[in-house]
Amino acid sequence: MPDQQPGHLGFALICNYDGLITHVLWDDFSLGDNLVGLSHFVCLFDPASVQKGLGLFLFVKEHGVAFGWEINLLHEDSLRPFSFTAAMINGQIVLMASAAELANNQIYDGLTHVINEQVNSLRTLSKRAAVGPSPVQQLAAEPPDPFVGEMLKDMLQLNNRLVNAERELARKNAELRRMSAVLSKDLYLAHRVLQCSGEAVVIANPERRVIDVNQAYTAITGFSKVESVGADLVLCEPSHHESGFVDAIWQSVASRGMWQGECTYRRKTGELFPKWLSISAVPDEAGNSSHYVVTFSDISRLKSAEEKWQRLAFYDSLTNLPNRVLFRDRLQQAIIKARREDDPLTLLFVDLDQFKFVNDSLGHEAGDRLLCEAARRIESCVRETDSICRLGGDEFTIIVSGCATEIDIEQVCGKIIQAFHAPFRIADETAHVGASIGIARYPFDGEDADTLTKHADAAMYAAKSAGRNTSRFFSRSLGEQMSRQLSLKAQIAQALQRGEFLLHLQPEIELATGKIVSLEALVRWQHPDQGLVAPDDFIPIAEESGLIIALGEFVLREAIRIIGDLRAAGWADLRIAVNVSRRQLTLPNICELILARLQEQGVPGNALILEITESMVMGNLDNAVQVLRNLRDCGIDAAIDDFGTGHSSLNILRRLPVEFLKIDKSFVADADLAGESETIIRAIAAMARSLGLKTVAEGVERPEQEALMRRIGCDLVQGYRYSRPLPYDRLREFMKTAADRNNGAGWSGAPK
Repeated sequence: MPDQQPGHLGFALICNYDGLITHVLWDDFSLGDNLVGLSHFVCLFDPASVQKGLGLFLFVKEHGVAFGWEINLLHEDSLRPFSFTAAMINGQIVLMASAAELANNQIYDGLTHVINEQVNSLRTLSKRAAVGPSPVQQLAAEPPDPFVGEMLKDMLQLNNRLVNAERELARKNAELRRMSAVLSKDLYLAHRVLQCSGEAVVIANPERRVIDVNQAYTAITGFSKVESVGADLVLCEPSHHESGFVDAIWQSVASRGMWQGECTYRRKTGELFPKWLSISAVPDEAGNSSHYVVTFSDISRLKSAEEKWQRLAFYDSLTNLPNRVLFRDRLQQAIIKARREDDPLTLLFVDLDQFKFVNDSLGHEAGDRLLCEAARRIESCVRETDSICRLGGDEFTIIVSGCATEIDIEQVCGKIIQAFHAPFRIADETAHVGASIGIARYPFDGEDADTLTKHADAAMYAAKSAGRNTSRFFSRSLGEQMSRQLSLKAQIAQALQRGEFLLHLQPEIELATGKIVSLEALVRWQHPDQGLVAPDDFIPIAEESGLIIALGEFVLREAIRIIGDLRAAGWADLRIAVNVSRRQLTLPNICELILARLQEQGVPGNALILEITESMVMGNLDNAVQVLRNLRDCGIDAAIDDFGTGHSSLNILRRLPVEFLKIDKSFVADADLAGESETIIRAIAAMARSLGLKTVAEGVERPEQEALMRRIGCDLVQGYRYSRPLPYDRLREFMKTAADRNNGAGWSGAPK
């Protein structure tokens, strides 16, 4: 290896299980140029060392690894000792050898020869001493020869020095052996780390040709080591990157010594995958690139997890539409584009009508399925360039570009509304859901995302107030109206907390007897500043905001308390009718709630009548039927209010377990003057009789109207002809005189 220090030169080979050389990893002595794939590795040794080499081969196969085996090699016609380290890896033998610097070996051999000669001389002297007098004795007996004495003295000093030199050389030789063993272990460890690394590693020469790869590279790419070694180094799949991408990588490596980043690679199977690539240049002693080390890992799972995170962060998991976060970003970008190119931009705010009723009655799973189907219907009505988002719940937004006129915008809204006319099939149920759409245009209705969204939302509420299933453009007057509604919503919530609501009661008269048989409970708001507020001014806001639940709970509790007091005061058969909202009817515990309120006041179920409208049950007829049946089993009757103004479906009327039909006052108002209204009332009364239902005529104000209701055959009447809605205290006074009035000439007036 070029970067080896002097004194640590060597070579490394890979042999198969039988000992035949298959690869030469490095070779500083050119020993194995002609041996690869042809010879057993013991052919490297001199003939006297072949036996020891075979012993090393057998030892490695038995124990898996060997360290510090010294074996002579015949190199340049002379013997040279090498320290061998070997290991068995994946059925192959990795053989590494290191040698001391040649000059050190020559000095060591010379000193060893001199030391051996001195040792032999000393051994000779020792033998002579055994058969005759010692040299010292001879010198003492014979006359001293100065030259011989000096020579003997010098020889003894030289012998001591040689012995010390031999010991020092032995110590250094042992140190070299230890360092060689450590180096061999480090090389072995580095090789194992390289092979066991989870990242793919490729080593290339300066010509950018592969000279080695690890097992992870083979596992990731599918290319074997035989297929890879010697091939050109390929960093990425060029067709999936911009032109010059690979050149830029090599320029970075040349200037900075490294590069890392994401790119695309191709497996042997042809499959593309993303990888995180790092490439570094390995400089030699002169500073030139001697090798390139390339590492990369397959980041397919990481990219997949990143995509999932992106979808969770920016897309609705239910409908797969962009969510509120992505909607805001897209709207901001659309505004920038519209401002730059002077293009029209429209924001549609879509809210599903009657969705909460379906969601509460059929369950959240059914509601989720309906939302997914609604999203698909909206997508079918707009262009691919338009952006649809789900803000949450049943609210959707559509960013529409290019619709220059109101007619174009109304056509888009009309398509969406028409798409919701078809019923939704949810499992075995059929649900009817409409769409109310608010429209805000840039820049007339707002120049930023927040303002446009707020104004489109306000226009949507205006569409709901206009009867639902329609669209409305935002206007300044609408904005002021919505501000008032928001303020009113907050005031309603405060009024519920302060107890500002109360009940007025209007009697219902039985025409056959003239008796008061029931009362209708009507809620009023005693506003501290505005006085008595009519229900038409706050009921729609309470319905839309959800405050109708708390308000309805108050009305039910107060009505049951009042009827309990009146029954205890002597009106034992009197009943009270309470209007129930759509949201109340879909509460999962509505039956238990009503029964609990009756038990609290000790009032029987037959004292209560619940009034509902036809439109309330259109979303989920089955749920309404089941609730009313459960209540009827407890003695609680039901009435259909405002009959004739809604769908007036005979199928619904046939299925609903109700006892009363209340004819809307719009028909009664001119029944004695217009033949059409009288005909409608006669038809309703006849249908009710055929179904076994009683009829209640609302809004009777004149004697002529009362006479007509008698002729038609209505059972009950109510209206200003008999009494206005009264507070509880005044109602009790009125009812005390009602019996006397009933025994007189009939109803001549009502309390003011």
